[in-house]
Amino acid sequence: MSTELLAPDDITVNALQAPGKGLLPARPAPGRGSADAVRSERNLAYAGAVKVPADGHGERIQDGFLIPHKELGWYGRLLARTGAAGRLAFAGAGTEIAQYLTDKQGHKHYKQQTFAGSSGVRDARHRIGPTVYVGTDQVFRLNRIRVEAFSGMAEELYDLLVKGQVEAYRNRTYELRDTYPTSTTAPLWGPVSFGDDGTVTALRVLPTQDAEETS
Repeated sequence: MSTELLAPDDITVNALQAPGKGLLPARPAPGRGSADAVRSERNLAYAGAVKVPADGHGERIQDGFLIPHKELGWYGRLLARTGAAGRLAFAGAGTEIAQYLTDKQGHKHYKQQTFAGSSGVRDARHRIGPTVYVGTDQVFRLNRIRVEAFSGMAEELYDLLVKGQVEAYRNRTYELRDTYPTSTTAPLWGPVSFGDDGTVTALRVLPTQDAEETS
């Protein structure tokens, strides 16, 4: 089972088997009311506490936030957009991240240009299996062995998020979820982790400096 918070309203539970005539609602069309809408600075003025039953003996206070039904649309859009920002950050995006965040979430920070080397930059592109991934890589040493770590996402999905098309990204991600490899290694790489959301993390050993100078 999995639970999905739809952008305009409702919470949908996806089940492997659901007898009956119920249908899953379609994703909202791009535009007002969808996750593609312009970001909002609005925040709910609710305390971080929820009253829950205490085994039939009154109520107790539990840390957390209760989102009223009338606000589920706003909450769904918020999660979709912060999720998009997280995917772009994972792939080393820069100013493109700002469009999905409010000022309190760091919009102004990501809107500023950064210098290469001071933060992650989307500067790497690799074909792993049938998919082209774009992202960023870092080189570090493990016991004097140079190792490259690459984190990125499928180029097709990355391009949708850069353009602000969150709903198209979510739909396309759902369509492609079963097409990614399930193996834990890949040719020319060492350990590889493929996500069903189109992300990938890969490691590989780089030639030593002596080998590079010899060649």
